[in-house]
Amino acid sequence: MVNRRYPVVAGVDGSDSALQAVRWAAGDAVRRDLPLRLVYACVPPGHDYPNLEVTAAEVRDAMWETGVKRLRAATEAARKVASSLVVESEIRPGDPRVVLVDESRRAAVTVLGSRGLNGIGRLLLGSSGLAVAIRGHCPLVVVRGDRARSGPVLVGVGDWARSAAAVRFAFQEASALGASVTALKTWHDLGPVDGRSAAPAGSATRHEVLRRELETEMSAVAAGFPEVSFDCLVVRGRPGRVLLEYGERACLVVVGSRGRGAFGGLLLGSVGQNLTGHGSCPVAVVRSEAGAEIVGRQGEGRASVRSGRKTTLEGVSADRGERR
Repeated sequence: MVNRRYPVVAGVDGSDSALQAVRWAAGDAVRRDLPLRLVYACVPPGHDYPNLEVTAAEVRDAMWETGVKRLRAATEAARKVASSLVVESEIRPGDPRVVLVDESRRAAVTVLGSRGLNGIGRLLLGSSGLAVAIRGHCPLVVVRGDRARSGPVLVGVGDWARSAAAVRFAFQEASALGASVTALKTWHDLGPVDGRSAAPAGSATRHEVLRRELETEMSAVAAGFPEVSFDCLVVRGRPGRVLLEYGERACLVVVGSRGRGAFGGLLLGSVGQNLTGHGSCPVAVVRSEAGAEIVGRQGEGRASVRSGRKTTLEGVSADRGERR
């Protein structure tokens, strides 16, 4: 079986936010010992502009030249993080949302800035951007800020079946970062306690039962990462507000993109937009369906590490619109 080294993919659009994302992606690629792939997506015109005395071909050439310049700047930014990093870059014609979802099929992680010029960086701030989080085939990291932060990797845990993939990803990132993991679960007074969490009268509080359950669930994943310590927090309150508050002290926040209530549904509301658009640290969104792929991709990358790698591609792909 041939090992595939999926790259860390970063979307480029010429904005400062995208460059911040590229720098974070470069660091993540170094930590994972994976290559970095930079992608610039643009929608070429399909007709001439007679009123402006310019042809569609001339516009496409101008757009391509812009893409080349922006990818060159992004490559330079990545090289400042790690000069020996394997970097490839490509301009791909098409809607950025479609391009990035396609890129995610062959990526360990997709990384975007929280704000951008042509739509790449704004993807999680509107309904159209949810396509990347919901339909993507790998974890998505939205980067805000350009300063490395200390602290644990914070993962929001709701229904375990829908949160397990996010928890695994949190442990993987914590291992690469040399950080710990903090699992955060919330509860509130509205609605009855479900049968699984209910405690016999007088034996324990709901809070205590939820904490024991969370520790048991987390321990099962932590067994595969003995180098990573973890702790569990069960907090009374609304999940979005609590996650934003505790995220102020984290180096990375991880949430799932599916599930009702709790953290799985955060991206569908204003709290989710604030989390990705105004949070003070990167936010990772992990689809529950992608969970089985995540660990496998990490293993493939580690298994194929060799010393003395050389950069295989320095410039921009010359194959316009064709994925190599």
